[in-house]
Amino acid sequence: MSGDERPRRLPGLREPQRLSQQLSTLLAAEIVSGRIGPSEPFPSSEELVTQYGVSRTVARETVQALAMLGMVNIQHGKRTEACPPEDWDILSATVQEALRREGKAEPLLRDLYEFRFLIEPQAAAWTAEHGSPTELGELGELADRMVSLLEADASVSEVMEVDRSFHDLIARASENRVLAAVSRDIREVIGTLWGFSNLDRADVERVAEQHRRIADAVLARDGRAAATAMHDHLAWAAQADLHGVGEQGELRFPSPAVAQ
Repeated sequence: MSGDERPRRLPGLREPQRLSQQLSTLLAAEIVSGRIGPSEPFPSSEELVTQYGVSRTVARETVQALAMLGMVNIQHGKRTEACPPEDWDILSATVQEALRREGKAEPLLRDLYEFRFLIEPQAAAWTAEHGSPTELGELGELADRMVSLLEADASVSEVMEVDRSFHDLIARASENRVLAAVSRDIREVIGTLWGFSNLDRADVERVAEQHRRIADAVLARDGRAAATAMHDHLAWAAQADLHGVGEQGELRFPSPAVAQ
């Protein structure tokens, strides 16, 4: 093949991110959007080489990566097919970015908040009851750090990075290894959530106040108050972050019996 005949690489593919990662996201968006529907044929490695101007190695890596994410089903001797949504690994950065690009991430964010309501108030209570003095001291310092950043006129992203550290510490200090592991797994999803946030300075001041209340309850070793403060924070954050997606009734809260 001459230089003139070589397939042209699409402008969406660029360094320094690996080409297979970029191509995986582009093709995941095709599946997420429904342009390639469930059980419909997915392009072969050879077709990807021709269409996107990538090497056979990149094409194979892309198909394998999408198979690992549950987005395509490789059938030896048959055409590879796209998989239905229930098979997708929604905790993966690739699937989340595809959902974001196609304007379909908000239902995932709503699901995330419903999940957070189930685990984070209890995690706050366990941290208050079982957290070590070092962990509790760290939590108080993070709450203070949020206020200090606001006073120094820091950016919203800087304050929200401390927010992330605060919630990570709550998960670790709860002394429940499964809860901590699940929290690690949803970290990318939380990153997607904050990518949709449109908080102004007044909102961030509210966030800092709410985290101060959570920290104060934890430092007082008051598990019930810590759980209530965390629940109140999540209820406010859900409204702020989902910014009018659907009606409030669509966000399911744990029943009182479950919450207690």
